Amino acid sequence: MFIVERLRAFLIIVTSLVLISCQPQTENRIYEKQSRYSFEDTILNLDIAISEYNYRIIHRSHIGQAVRDRGDKDFPLSTITSFCNITYAKEMMEINPLLINEMPCNIGVRQTEDGKVIIGTKLMNEQVSDNAQQAFAKKINQNLKGIIGATIE
Repeated sequence: MFIVERLRAFLIIVTSLVLISCQPQTENRIYEKQSRYSFEDTILNLDIAISEYNYRIIHRSHIGQAVRDRGDKDFPLSTITSFCNITYAKEMMEINPLLINEMPCNIGVRQTEDGKVIIGTKLMNEQVSDNAQQAFAKKINQNLKGIIGATIE
């Protein structure tokens, strides 16, 4: 009886380990690069890059400045720029209407405490079973990386 219980416990542990190891790993989809430009120049370069990639800026959130305005005058600057391309939005919705939750595209520019300027975005998930959705995500991610590259070059 003791051997059967130990064998059962061993099988449960082995089965659990196998199931855990088969779970897909969540990947980090944050893509960031350091800018060699000032915060303000990085924002200006970003505006140009977004336009060159045929997107339109729809909103900008000046989060760092808002914190400064509330009294923390040394808080690092940070801004989120939201932008969209209506042609891509239509294509995305035709592929999978749930992808509306991935839009608009957002790129953040932030200062670090030591004065560096970081630009980044969250990439779309390319690890999906639908081929059209996967191809679309790759295209948008390529655009996002290109916009960031053009901003900091």
